[in-house]
Amino acid sequence: MTKRYVGIDLGGTNLKLGLVSAEGELLRRHSTPTEAAEGPAHVLARMADAVRQLAEEAGLALQDVAAVGVGVPGPLDSEAGVVHFTPNLAGWINVPVRGTLQDALGRTVVVENDANAAAYGEFRVGAGRQIQSMFVLTLGTGVGGGIIQDGRLLRGASDTGAELGHVIVQYGGRLCGCGNRGCLEAYASATAVVDRFRRDATVSELARRDRLEAKDVFEAAADGDKAAARIVSETAEYLAVGITSVLHALNPEMVVLTGGMMGAGEAFLEEIRCHVRALAFPSAWEACQVRASTLGGDAGILGSALAAEAFDRTGQRA
Repeated sequence: MTKRYVGIDLGGTNLKLGLVSAEGELLRRHSTPTEAAEGPAHVLARMADAVRQLAEEAGLALQDVAAVGVGVPGPLDSEAGVVHFTPNLAGWINVPVRGTLQDALGRTVVVENDANAAAYGEFRVGAGRQIQSMFVLTLGTGVGGGIIQDGRLLRGASDTGAELGHVIVQYGGRLCGCGNRGCLEAYASATAVVDRFRRDATVSELARRDRLEAKDVFEAAADGDKAAARIVSETAEYLAVGITSVLHALNPEMVVLTGGMMGAGEAFLEEIRCHVRALAFPSAWEACQVRASTLGGDAGILGSALAAEAFDRTGQRA
């Protein structure tokens, strides 16, 4: 029987898990509330319970799971498996994710930044198959990034080499959750889209809703709301500025956009492409595809599991 791996995608609202074959086939999914407000120890216990439940649902003993991969938002030490902090999860300061889960499960655990995991998933079984240099932007509550260079994850000297959401796109600009100002995440995340719309469209009935999500702003723009359309257009421009900066630094073959905001569809993607085309060196633009994910919400699960598979197979990080 082919080996089985578990991938975990840690989100602020839900823990998403998947049982994945060594070839990258997603065999079974499982989702459970994160309960992040209860703190990291509680969340890690829920992760361990969810892995056990997923294995049981698949008719497997825990020992049948070769290894577990975890995608976690924020800067971390992937070799030690320690999360330094997560801007969007309170209390996650120097949390020993790998050690805690290995003790709880008795299985090898690999920890990756969640956007790195998504990039690795796209590289192995998604939009970037057969591509050796690419980067991925994950557009959700925050903006994450993952870079593949020469077929491997590019980590940098301290595992922060792919924090593309914190590329500065407006010097001295909006305050970001990381504490800096002007980060791409402060302008182009789903959270930022809602916040900017509320500030700029104060007379709008939509802006005064108690519960407002980025998809509501995108839907209003598609329905002809001028304030919403302006916010969406500006978001595309900010993303293009960030993409172009990385394009000029790395000259990749592909840029993949993933996350909830890509539900806005092809028109939003094409607007981003138009701005990148206008900003980038022609040689960089012509060598690069800008496209949407083919894995969607499963990229993080698959990438985490396949990072565990790579470590199990080679003894090295992806």
